[in-house]
Amino acid sequence: MTKHLPPAVRIQKARTALLLDHPFFGSLLFRLGERASGSIQTMTTDGISLFYNPAFVETLSAAELAGVLAHEVMHPALQHHTRRGDRDRERWNMACDYAINPLLRDAGLTLPKDALIERRFHGMSAERIYNLIDEQQDQDSSNGEGENPDGAAPGGEGEKQADNKSAGGEPTVPATPGGFGQVLDAPEPAGDDGHTIAEQAREWKIAVEQAENIAKFAGKLPAGVARSLEQSEAAGVDWRELLRRAWSETIPSDYSWMPLNRRHIWAGVYLPGVRCEGAGEIAIAVDCSGSVNARQLGLFETEIRSILEGQRPSQVHVLYFDTEVHKTEVYQAGQPIALTPVGGGGTNFAPCFRWLDERGIVPYVSKS
Repeated sequence: MTKHLPPAVRIQKARTALLLDHPFFGSLLFRLGERASGSIQTMTTDGISLFYNPAFVETLSAAELAGVLAHEVMHPALQHHTRRGDRDRERWNMACDYAINPLLRDAGLTLPKDALIERRFHGMSAERIYNLIDEQQDQDSSNGEGENPDGAAPGGEGEKQADNKSAGGEPTVPATPGGFGQVLDAPEPAGDDGHTIAEQAREWKIAVEQAENIAKFAGKLPAGVARSLEQSEAAGVDWRELLRRAWSETIPSDYSWMPLNRRHIWAGVYLPGVRCEGAGEIAIAVDCSGSVNARQLGLFETEIRSILEGQRPSQVHVLYFDTEVHKTEVYQAGQPIALTPVGGGGTNFAPCFRWLDERGIVPYVSKS
């Protein structure tokens, strides 16, 4: 009988059921305004609206509808709508689904058939899963699989830059295998209302904390949700900024009269300048295990180049390793960097430290 109710009414009933049985998901759902849309196949959210295709809602049982709604609200709860960056939209949606669905299943919710769940992704962040999917698709492409006639990878750069909206203003999302609820990028603020994407992210963080408290009070906080929320926050940290901060805290600098501060000499004012020491001898271990793809190695190379140019080390030892150190290279400041990785097994950092100890190499450590 429930299945013959209008889709909007069925969604309201599912919201109420979630609020009673799964208050964490149910309380968060009230942050999303519902909007019917025929331009999408299933459901999607941008962190502000919940878009749904009425025909899709009709195909779901009451239990499946509750599961899909919980799935949708977990996208902004985990900040998936603000974390995509320049990643491919289709792969990002798949990665996010793989991260969410096990949490919902463990919470006792029902998902539609063919939901994206794989044991190897259990407990991983969307970013980590995306890299593994990216690597697998790169391998398939190198084997001649998954190629289109003009040689572009599915969901390539054109897809990465595609907008959330069609020409008519309706939401658009890429179709993903097994995808029944997707995520759009957070919309850019309109006008000068000051409601920036960063502020949207902060509001969702506060809402999640409130939902956690409600669920804990009811004794119904889903298992694994707290850990996933911590992972999503950690994944949003700019690791480049952390690296720069670590360097600035490690490399000593002090005022010195040799040289003078040239900025004020013209006015007859003589002040000490800032003297910075170089980073000395450093070592960088490059993970060449099977889980690291060519794109990630390119990022490693860029960061090594940045270290050489910005931190002025006297010498850089580059160690290529997986479960052992396969090869090493030494670079001086000004030398061009070109990583040539070897390996492809598991990951074990211990051999890198042993290699340095055996050769008496002591990387620079701050004396401050």
